[in-house]
Amino acid sequence: MTKIVDLHCHILPYVDDGALRCEESDELLEMLFQQGVRVLCATPHLRKGMFETPDEEIQAQFADLLKRADRLGERMTLLLSREYHCDDLFRERLEAGNVLCMGAGNTVLMEFSSRHTFEDILSWVEGVRQRGYSPLIAHIERYPALNGSPEKVSALIQSGAKIQMNAGSILGREGFRQALWSKRLLKKSLVHVVASDSHDPELRPPELDACMKVLRKIVGSDDAMALLRDNPIKILSRIEGDSPLCKQSG
Repeated sequence: MTKIVDLHCHILPYVDDGALRCEESDELLEMLFQQGVRVLCATPHLRKGMFETPDEEIQAQFADLLKRADRLGERMTLLLSREYHCDDLFRERLEAGNVLCMGAGNTVLMEFSSRHTFEDILSWVEGVRQRGYSPLIAHIERYPALNGSPEKVSALIQSGAKIQMNAGSILGREGFRQALWSKRLLKKSLVHVVASDSHDPELRPPELDACMKVLRKIVGSDDAMALLRDNPIKILSRIEGDSPLCKQSG
């Protein structure tokens, strides 16, 4: 089975809108393992006024997940980071140098809302880099400010951002239009990472094995493996330079 690295997953219970109970968390873990995931980064939300679970509680739930994973006998590397909504709370964390990076590198997973303009997103990318971090933009396909403009996504990459896309969007789980937009970005090589962004076993399950098959048809086997394994490994293992991880086209 092909080994996959999942950099975006809400598997920790009791901390955000992801797994509600330990049982759901364990079921997600088993599903991800069966789909070929061998490295998993848990990324619970941090968003002002919505998801403000302290890092200490996040870390405690992660430690409990590690114990349960050992009992389940899963041969999987588990890592902890967060999905940071770009708001005042995240800004405070950046200024204090108090962020959970991904793996051994300096990458932080950032998300935006429908209210963020392209200029807002670009400003955040530049600001995060100025603080010494490498920005990975979560589910790029969702933002109205970028929709239909590969040029804007390319500009974000040129400014130093890496781009993550959700497997469910590629599979059409968010609608036909979003699936078309996702495939357009993939064909233009404007995506670095595909991840599950799974929240629960039923409504928002991981579908990385099914996504792998579709990706092979869209971009070919080599690029599919870059999106699901090779590029995520690079993000986890080292500080990123200015060069994009994937080839770029117009």
